[in-house]
Amino acid sequence: MKKLAILAIISLIGLFAAGVVLAQPQGQGMAPGWGRLYNPQTVETLKGEIASVDVATAGRMDIPGRVILNLKTAKETIMVYVGPEWYVKEQGIKLVAGDQVEVKGSRVTMDGKPYIIPNYVKKGERVLQLRDDNGIPVWAGKGMGRGMQGK
Repeated sequence: MKKLAILAIISLIGLFAAGVVLAQPQGQGMAPGWGRLYNPQTVETLKGEIASVDVATAGRMDIPGRVILNLKTAKETIMVYVGPEWYVKEQGIKLVAGDQVEVKGSRVTMDGKPYIIPNYVKKGERVLQLRDDNGIPVWAGKGMGRGMQGK
């Protein structure tokens, strides 16, 4: 009898947990981290010069650094949230201040500041593929080998 009661309680907990997960809002462009902010409706293409390249960390050793570009266009200087430092390095493209690049991505606002969450960063003929059209990072599971296209 006790085993049956314990099994019933475990089943109820499992059903409750599943209900909580299924009740979470789902939407186009939902992805881990910054990807949750990605909005396919705000995608644009910018061209400009990289003013600086920064690697932001959360201050914890278990969280990898994130590459952020400050992109100077004809209209503005905007931060471009590229992605994990390890992924960018793995792709073999070096982004440095002074580089002319094209960036396609979703314009979002965080803490009152505009950012671009890019699908890709193009430098010359090389394309650093970062996210799909829904904002899902290519490093999040399948597609990691597709990072660089062209030469």
